[in-house]
Amino acid sequence: MFGGADKAPPTRSIESPKDLKLGDMLKMEFAEQALISGQTLKVSEQVFYDLSAVENCKTVSIMQGADQRVLISTSTVNPERPLEVAVSILPEKVFEIFNQDQFVAIFDEPDNTDHRLSCKASLVLNELQGFVGESYFQERTNEAYRSKKDCREKTLQGMDWAGFDYKLMVTDDRLHALRIEVFDGGRTDVYLIAYLALNKVEEYWLA
Repeated sequence: MFGGADKAPPTRSIESPKDLKLGDMLKMEFAEQALISGQTLKVSEQVFYDLSAVENCKTVSIMQGADQRVLISTSTVNPERPLEVAVSILPEKVFEIFNQDQFVAIFDEPDNTDHRLSCKASLVLNELQGFVGESYFQERTNEAYRSKKDCREKTLQGMDWAGFDYKLMVTDDRLHALRIEVFDGGRTDVYLIAYLALNKVEEYWLA
């Protein structure tokens, strides 16, 4: 009655994708992105990014429940559409979608920070419908860091982070982006991103 030694932990709630933890679930409303439209998704893994001064503990939840893995997080790229939904694409798919010479130039001319990237006019999108824009410009290129340890819980040490070269291409209407991560040894991860309103998530469930 007086001691309070066995206090229950505070009740956790999910207000946005930043609050998701392993096992949590969400349901998407109907969306232009057929892959996620109306789908119920579950957090199977999480990674954490230090990308810039405004995104220094970015929580990315890897979701299962769609036909391929979907990455959900929040972003500062489009303040009106802070829900970031991303899918990974393989190198051969990159060249099906984008002009190859323009894409290669991003790496061959690193001192040029004004690259443009165009989507091929004859592209058939299918499962990537809603994730690709028409034309992209280079918004960011800098060193960034990634970790599998949760930076929301405590301040991580330098050894907890893996560095990589980070490049972000954004469409002129800021509805889509392309994120490129280049790690030591040459491994390159490429993600197609769509920016949506937070209310596109219909409901959250705790694990």
